[in-house]
Amino acid sequence: MICYVTRPSSLVDTRIVFCGDCLEQLRQLPDNCIDLCYIDPPFNSNRNYEVFWGETKEKRSFEDRHESTQAYIDFMRPRCVEIARVLKKTGSFYYHCDWHASHYVKVMLDVIFGENNFINEIIWKRQTSHNDAKQGSKHFGRLHDVLFFYTGGSKDYTWNHQYTPLAQSYVDSHYSQLDEQGRRFQWGDLRAPGGAAPSKGNPHYRVLGVDGYWRYSQEKMEQFIQEGRVAIPAGGSIPRFKRYFEESKGLPVGTVWDDINPLNSQARNRLGIQLRNRCRY
Repeated sequence: MICYVTRPSSLVDTRIVFCGDCLEQLRQLPDNCIDLCYIDPPFNSNRNYEVFWGETKEKRSFEDRHESTQAYIDFMRPRCVEIARVLKKTGSFYYHCDWHASHYVKVMLDVIFGENNFINEIIWKRQTSHNDAKQGSKHFGRLHDVLFFYTGGSKDYTWNHQYTPLAQSYVDSHYSQLDEQGRRFQWGDLRAPGGAAPSKGNPHYRVLGVDGYWRYSQEKMEQFIQEGRVAIPAGGSIPRFKRYFEESKGLPVGTVWDDINPLNSQARNRLGIQLRNRCRY
């Protein structure tokens, strides 16, 4: 389990690492003191894991065996209850699991955190060509883990948008226009979203001789025109907006993560051939 406090706190000593059973450690924390909590617990995989640690080859292991799925949920429930208690209203919680019990975990978390505080189910594609659907197996390859994302209850929960760089092929195809200075751009829509209706708050006025409902106020549109960012493209009839490549933050990260590679045999933080990295938490 990993918990974060984003700034110095009078409630929690942020200068130390707490080691021990997470349930015992959580019970020592005050209410509403954690900004972010991520847990990567056992997955109810019905397997044992071991690793030979460091130069001394000390053997460490843990069991991921439970009498039943219900027993696994009963094991995890009090820990999640404590996490909900210590999480700030503006905080975020991520539960990392896989197909073994994810559907049961989701129901449990809806009860504890509130189904209205569920934000996303994130799919982490953790494998590429390798999977467990070997010759003779009768199922599709299991290639992903699941992360359930909940908040502490506030609509103003902390959120920082994440972006990935645009692929060169995307840049070439979507930012194919060049302005007088040689800057790449694409034409963007200026028409009002959600339908052209005053009831939706869409302003109506004339732009470059064209009447319509627009995304921006007339004053803002006139500013864009003065900056040379609004024009009617050749062969077109509707004013468009120049969106420059240099101003793009990239592609917003979605709910399918396929750019985080699994650990390989040469990774510095790999602990053992049979041990999944998650057991460190």
